[in-house]
Amino acid sequence: MEYFKYLRQYVGHRPIILPGSVVIIVNQQNEILLQERHNGNWGLQGA
Repeated sequence: MEYFKYLRQYVGHRPIILPGSVVIIVNQQNEILLQERHNGNWGLQGA
């Protein structure tokens, strides 16, 4: 999050385009592996 604050010093409110990726891991029972976030929410790996 600090990186975004750093970038905002230079680009202001203009859009910032950053590359990213998401991985969906499915086991043999068709269950999706989720990652618990620091804020208590759950999401996909890498998101």
